[in-house]
Amino acid sequence: MPIEVVPVLPGGVVLHNVSSQFRPEERVQVITTGPQRHGVFRSVTATTQTTTEIAAPVAKGAIVVTDLLITTNKQAGGILTLRFSDGTNTINLAVFPVDLAVNQSLALVGLFRGWRDADLQMVTSGATFDATVTAGYMKVPDGLEFAEWDTLR
Repeated sequence: MPIEVVPVLPGGVVLHNVSSQFRPEERVQVITTGPQRHGVFRSVTATTQTTTEIAAPVAKGAIVVTDLLITTNKQAGGILTLRFSDGTNTINLAVFPVDLAVNQSLALVGLFRGWRDADLQMVTSGATFDATVTAGYMKVPDGLEFAEWDTLR
């Protein structure tokens, strides 16, 4: 006869478990990551030379980018830039010349975190072309000031 065991953290917090999909009589410990629990996504499309906000943090918060899907059509001289910007400081995450069409899927295992009040932006420049970026991200309630964030990179 099996003995029922319930994992409990100090302080009496019971760890989450569910019935096994394959053997319903068994319990399986469930562990999720921050992106799995708190991640959301947004898609934006631009068809002109412009700056488009993909995601903005909560006040005094930061954005953590978890995934990116990037597609463009081919256009000589066109440039797609993904960046963090708070209006004063701007840091590019990626720059794609679109002389050839871009089709990228990036899972950012290191989790790219911006600084306090920095938006995630898509900039299309150099020529008119179609670009779509889908970003997976989390909103962190307490972001680091730019200077502190910059010293950590």
